[in-house]
Amino acid sequence: MVLATTLSPTVPTMNNNIETTNHHHRLLHLLNKCTSMSQLKQIHAHTLRTTSTAHPHTLFLHSRILHFASLHDLRYAFLFFHTHIQNPNSFAWNTMIRACARSTHLKQEAILLYRKMLCEGDVTPDKHSFPFVLKACAYLFALSEGKQLHAHIFKLGLASDVYINNSLIHLYGSCGSLKDAQEVFDEMPERSVVSWNVMIDTLVHLNEFDDALMCFREMQESFKADSFAIQSILRACAGLGALSLGMWVHAYVLRRCSPEVADDVLVNNYLLDMYCKCGSLETAKSIFERMVKRDVTSWNTMIHGFAMHGQVVPALEYLRRMVDGELTPNSITFSGVLSACRHGGMVSEGQNYFTLMTTRYGIEPVLEHYGCLVDLLARAGLISEALDVVSNMPIKPDVVIWRSILDACSKRSIGIEVSEEMAKKTMESEEGSGGYMLLSRVYAAARKWDEVGAVRKLMEDKGVAKEPGCSTIEIDGVAHEFFAGNKMWTQFDKLSII
Repeated sequence: MVLATTLSPTVPTMNNNIETTNHHHRLLHLLNKCTSMSQLKQIHAHTLRTTSTAHPHTLFLHSRILHFASLHDLRYAFLFFHTHIQNPNSFAWNTMIRACARSTHLKQEAILLYRKMLCEGDVTPDKHSFPFVLKACAYLFALSEGKQLHAHIFKLGLASDVYINNSLIHLYGSCGSLKDAQEVFDEMPERSVVSWNVMIDTLVHLNEFDDALMCFREMQESFKADSFAIQSILRACAGLGALSLGMWVHAYVLRRCSPEVADDVLVNNYLLDMYCKCGSLETAKSIFERMVKRDVTSWNTMIHGFAMHGQVVPALEYLRRMVDGELTPNSITFSGVLSACRHGGMVSEGQNYFTLMTTRYGIEPVLEHYGCLVDLLARAGLISEALDVVSNMPIKPDVVIWRSILDACSKRSIGIEVSEEMAKKTMESEEGSGGYMLLSRVYAAARKWDEVGAVRKLMEDKGVAKEPGCSTIEIDGVAHEFFAGNKMWTQFDKLSII
């Protein structure tokens, strides 16, 4: 569409109401066909030259210009909003709030615009205002501001709106406030499939996997599960290590869901993740090879799955296949690759992949990458090399790194001074018994029994208790929990989502 020729007709006589109305309709038609900012700017310029701001149709034209600009050029939209929108109505404010809420770097501005809407614009928010600004609050973890918005919602009589309530559940779930999210959900007079999805996702996000499964079961009484619910419930099964439940969900997808859901790449990626975390790698491989479409996450999931179970060769083979398929590995890919090398004790290979990640692919190492490399070196007894990596890291090491070195020290004949220093770093970085127990093991290996007793006494004085090891295994749909040193075990209720 070339606007230069389209917008060339003679300017209509503004005294002729019919011709003026027709002219506004022509401009609106062009706006509806507009596909680029270049075209929009031509329409904007022609609107300024040929229309009167006093005409009621011009306000509608301006709102359409603002809407298009907000989707394609937020800077231009802000300029237009402040320059040409006089006394903006709720639609104009909502347009800008929505654009900021969807942006990458201006989500805070969405909250500020809402405040200006109340204070400067003297405009009452409507039911379309809140989902956008609540979305921004959820992204920013702005719980206090979100609760203030919740109060406004009650004050304006919008507490029964299903879309607003869905956004409130998402806000509280993102901020870790399960109690508030559950209250909103329980008090909803009407629920949509999205309401159930966001509640299930909140429970999974907060590791309340059993409750998520129960919620999914209740959802099926009113709605058919879609791909979003399936993704969340597969994450719950993976978190519980509940293979039989995951297999039931897989069967549900194949038998009761549409082909679009069954072939959805996200659903299949979560299936891969569930089977890998539940130890069924062969099933994961079978699903992977049959997938109609694969993305980087699909490959990453398989690489991490192999690494998790110490299968180094398949992990590296899938990396090769991924690269041969012209997909570019990302930071997560190399986390899995380095983890695989760590489990296999492949020191030189791990160092080479770490270098390859930074040189060929330009990936900036994060704490997880450094942690894998340090642990790989420490497990191989290369303590000094591991400490060199830590000293040259551009980021502060976390407790996992210090513990990996300390653990290696406790298993090898390393100088007590190094072990004590690592133990000190560990205890400074975490609360709990981990550092004390590893230091005690170091002293025991060196037969320094007085020091072992001193560490135990220090733990007792500080009230630090050793947490018993715990394992969970699922047998025939029943989860059994075992604690170290306990001859009895806890048997959970039989899990069911049917």
